[in-house]
Amino acid sequence: MLDILGMGTCHPTTSIDNHFLEALDIGTNAQWIEEKIGILERVTTLTPEYIKTTRNQDPRMALEVATMSATDMGVGAAQKALKQAGISAKDVGMIIVNCCAPRQTMSGEAVRIAERLDSNAVAYDVYTACPAFALHVDFLRNFAEGKFPEFVLCISTAAMTQHVNYTDRSDGAIWGDGAAAWVMSTRHKGKLEVIDSTFTADPTRCEAVVVESFGFFRQDGRAVRDFSVRQTVRLIKAIEQSHPIDWSRDVFIGHQANRTMLEQIVNNREISPANHWHNVTHLGNQAGAGAPAVLSMHWDKIVQGQHIVVAVVGAGLSWGSMVLHAR
Repeated sequence: MLDILGMGTCHPTTSIDNHFLEALDIGTNAQWIEEKIGILERVTTLTPEYIKTTRNQDPRMALEVATMSATDMGVGAAQKALKQAGISAKDVGMIIVNCCAPRQTMSGEAVRIAERLDSNAVAYDVYTACPAFALHVDFLRNFAEGKFPEFVLCISTAAMTQHVNYTDRSDGAIWGDGAAAWVMSTRHKGKLEVIDSTFTADPTRCEAVVVESFGFFRQDGRAVRDFSVRQTVRLIKAIEQSHPIDWSRDVFIGHQANRTMLEQIVNNREISPANHWHNVTHLGNQAGAGAPAVLSMHWDKIVQGQHIVVAVVGAGLSWGSMVLHAR
């Protein structure tokens, strides 16, 4: 038994819409962005004035002017998850963190968050990028049962807009910032039970999606998009063949890359809009925080007996899935 007991999110309060990006005069317009990627606005730890003035041409400056760091957001999300789970940071025996663009490489992001939470838990980074939700769950499902702490706090946080080149019309339209956290246990029953999980990576394609240290995000956009749609459909099909999924009742959550990709996926699997939970339209692509943030934001809408299917893809290239059952 592995359960999710509580979840939390943290996002910056500054939002930039498509008209702001159009006004940057970088070869895009609000209509093109909405039609191509389906995102209307995205949240950022940067100030609009900084983006407008510098286009973030030196990401090192972004670290200095940002209103929040990935650590700040990770701590905020963790505090909410702990509160929802009804425990304190002192109860946590392990903290694992995903941060694909950390401010520092040492000490690890997990250690920095643990210090801020005043926790003495074993803390270390277990990270990929966008499929972090599946990675953490699958990692813990394979953890030696006898060594599993009473409570484990998982966090995925990313301040990706600090690594965006705002002279690039595509990258500036995609990314938002945010964090999500969830508390897991093998000893206590929670609202959601993990009944299946997978995680796989193809290291031969490690250069397809990259974030340079103190540099920019870059990717082979068309290839990654095509791969993401195909691989997510494959993950859902495999789950449909192994579990009694009923799309009139059950829910799908995908990687929050962009809205039009998600629409391709749900149309392929004939999943109704009511059963497709997402947040990318107004928050942007929050990397590994996106999918768990969606689940956290819909926590009160979960219905007993429901299956929640999560399929996520990203850098590595890597991909993973899970099936959660609502108790």
